[in-house]
Amino acid sequence: MSASLIDFICASLVMGLGIGTDVAIATVLRAKQLYSFRRAMFWIIGVSLTHTLFPMIGYLFTYFSIQAIPLLTPIIGLVAFVCISHFLWQEISELNQPPADDNRQLIVSLSLILAVSWDALWSGPAKSAQVVDWSTLMIWSSFAFVGLLVLVIAVSSWLAGHWIMRTKQQSLIPLATPIALWFQYSIIGYFGLLALLRYTFALTISWWQLLLVSAFIIAVILNFRYLQIRPRKTVT
Repeated sequence: MSASLIDFICASLVMGLGIGTDVAIATVLRAKQLYSFRRAMFWIIGVSLTHTLFPMIGYLFTYFSIQAIPLLTPIIGLVAFVCISHFLWQEISELNQPPADDNRQLIVSLSLILAVSWDALWSGPAKSAQVVDWSTLMIWSSFAFVGLLVLVIAVSSWLAGHWIMRTKQQSLIPLATPIALWFQYSIIGYFGLLALLRYTFALTISWWQLLLVSAFIIAVILNFRYLQIRPRKTVT
């Protein structure tokens, strides 16, 4: 297997797993609302399409901006990094906060699908930094690969959610969620760092090294955040 093909597979897997983890979490948490096959299909097809099209939209916007005005390249890297950082900051800041309206949050609707898919949109600009030196076929194939992977993740999560509800194993969700969030945020952070280093500073670092750096930073931030929201014992 050639090095370029290995890079293609690894890069596509990293992106698909990163932006698909929030689909998995949202699907498992809403398994009770996805009781009918029709509603489940609406959700699964919706998140699969948005997680295919949103990165493509972000990528095309970045690609044509760089082609039209090459001087924008460092700025685009910085903008991508800031957008992803802002997204992560909001997500981590809102950990453990109850939703404003439980009934509205649990409705499977287009707005909920879009809310779950925003991180895929932010991955578009960073995606363009990831595919440098790729052929046109590999670039477009990667979007289809990611969409298919998200589809598999959504279906698997739906089945897992039903199994959890049927066997009354809801206690597994709080245990698995922090690990899943760390995994998701680490990959999203990787895309932000990739765009910043490759576009803004013209630096090339191995993807796995950059992923490890992102995972370490996210682990520190999440650990600090969970220490903040952990209930303190009162001395009587």
